[in-house]
Amino acid sequence: MTQLPAEPQASVAREIISRVAQGQPVARIRRELEGREVPAPRGGARWSSSVIQDIARNPAYVGRDGDPDDIDWSVKPRWTPLVPDDLFLTAQRALAGPNGSASRHHAIGLLPYALLCCRDGLDGCIKVIHDLVVTR
Repeated sequence: MTQLPAEPQASVAREIISRVAQGQPVARIRRELEGREVPAPRGGARWSSSVIQDIARNPAYVGRDGDPDDIDWSVKPRWTPLVPDDLFLTAQRALAGPNGSASRHHAIGLLPYALLCCRDGLDGCIKVIHDLVVTR
C-alpha cells in the first residue's frame, strides 16, 4: 500500500494538481512555491519543474498505483484519494495537451537536436521541429 503525505505536504500536492489542471505553467507554480518558502519534498528550498510534474502525474494522489495511462478508472481506488479523479485527469490532459507545460518543455529541450538533424534545408528543419512539437 502506498503511503500518502500528511499535512501540510498533502495540501501542497492538492494545490499543485489543482493549479496544473487549471492550466497554470509549471514554472510559475515553481516560482510561487519558492516565493512562499514552501519546502520541497526532500526538504530543500528549491523546487524543480520535474518534481512538480511528477507530483501532478502521481496516481497515488487518486488512490491508485501504476502508470496513469494504464489505470482502469472503473475500479474503485485502493486507498483514500487526496484529489478527485476528474481533477487528476484534467491535470493529465493539461500536461499532455498541445499547450501543456510538459509538452512545451520537452519540445524546447529537443530543439537543438532538431536543428542538428536538419540536413534538407529550411523545409526539412520546419518539418522536424513541427513533428517534435506536435507528436511529443
